[in-house]
Amino acid sequence: MSYHLLTYSLLFLPAVMLMYQLTPQKIRWVTLLVTDYIFFWLISGGLIIWMLAATLVTYVVGRVIAYVAENSTAKGKELVRKKRVILGCGVILTLGMLVVFKYLKVFGITFIAPIGISYYTLQTISYMTDVYRGTVKAEKHIGRLALYLSFFPQIMEGPISRFNETAYALFSGKELSFHNVAFGYQRILWGLFKKMLIADRLAPAVIKVFSGYENYDGSAVAVGVIFYTIQLYMEFSGCMDIIIGTGEIFGVVLPENFRQPFFAKNASDFWRRWHITLGTWLKDYVFYPVSLAKPVKKVAKSVKGKFGIGVSKFVAPTAALFCVWLSNGVWHGAGWTYIFYGMYYFVLIFIETITEAPVKKFMEQKNINSEGNVCKALRAVKLFVIVNIGELFFRATSVTQGFEMLGRILGKFHISALFESNLGMDVYDVVLACLGIIIVLLVDILHEKGVSIRERIASLRLPLRWGVWYAIILSVIILGAYGAGYTVVDMIYAAY
Repeated sequence: MSYHLLTYSLLFLPAVMLMYQLTPQKIRWVTLLVTDYIFFWLISGGLIIWMLAATLVTYVVGRVIAYVAENSTAKGKELVRKKRVILGCGVILTLGMLVVFKYLKVFGITFIAPIGISYYTLQTISYMTDVYRGTVKAEKHIGRLALYLSFFPQIMEGPISRFNETAYALFSGKELSFHNVAFGYQRILWGLFKKMLIADRLAPAVIKVFSGYENYDGSAVAVGVIFYTIQLYMEFSGCMDIIIGTGEIFGVVLPENFRQPFFAKNASDFWRRWHITLGTWLKDYVFYPVSLAKPVKKVAKSVKGKFGIGVSKFVAPTAALFCVWLSNGVWHGAGWTYIFYGMYYFVLIFIETITEAPVKKFMEQKNINSEGNVCKALRAVKLFVIVNIGELFFRATSVTQGFEMLGRILGKFHISALFESNLGMDVYDVVLACLGIIIVLLVDILHEKGVSIRERIASLRLPLRWGVWYAIILSVIILGAYGAGYTVVDMIYAAY
């Protein structure tokens, strides 16, 4: 069962809400947990055993770390070493499951992976690490931990939450309120609009171009790449809307995963706005540990003695940045395209880091206003190109294909050929997709300015308020890409 199917929002979710509300508050967490496992089983069947195993390992490791911290006679460095060994065992066990299912296929060994394993594995690691650091108390109630790891809206695509963000809210069994249900379904509806009206309409063109780029002019290939970037954003952010809206219904505030990424100033800022929870996870559990590691500090000290502090100050951040982007690429999948994608952003962000001060100084000397309209426009164009090239390689089946498609765009580009290309979309599809994109763009502009659209709509008079939501409902039902002539498009990020 996928979140974007109407059976989820019109049948499954209402049934869960009804059972949840009819259950006594003290055991509503049981209703949610049973729902989580039923949902997981419907998608992955017997592979649920691996989710249960990861939960058990995470629980035991947390309890053992807490026991050692409270009862061990060891002190100082010796105590830290013991806790670190326990944490290492837990990480190896949970991460080992992920490696077996996702990466052994590189060696020709293929297993069917449990849905969401990439997401709940990161949550297990964050919980165990936070217990080790003392920022989270080891959970004594295994049910609360199980809820945190398996909450059904999150299981397929995230967002990647921290234990303290969601565990207690899930376990509290709050009653459903009209406000939460109304606002939750509004967010779900907005997600369906982005997924079904825009992303799924662009899917046929993306598939045609990437599967047969040799048959297209560079202009059509460029359009296919741009369509993929838009499709990915509309689908992933749309699914996040559905997921976060579902959480809101049950009084659970899930972390936001997108914040108008195409309004970013540069590649670094883009990744502070895109897949936010993955970025913050990598920052907290990869970047900081690597940058503070003794071997890295030792290298920085050596560089300082030879080249001075001006060079040495970049050693730790650069080493940590490399590990972050290598991890980012590997997390997405076992393929050279994902490694290339990670290294692509590593190089870009590294260049931004080392040139930031000189560029700022140059612009001040030349009295160039970096916040002027010209500079903003140039930054927007630069970011647009950077992001689309990155997504080209992300979507390509191989690095070679990525370069061939890029070469076609740069060397065989004839705009007139675009109008003769069959991209699998008729005028009706193009017009509807463009209208949908414009609406989302306008909403993002308002959000970037700090305007809450839902609060504004909620403040309208009843006829206008319901008119807006009925318009979106009808647009999804009447104009959404589904039914005869359309193939159901699976959620892209559910595969990662």
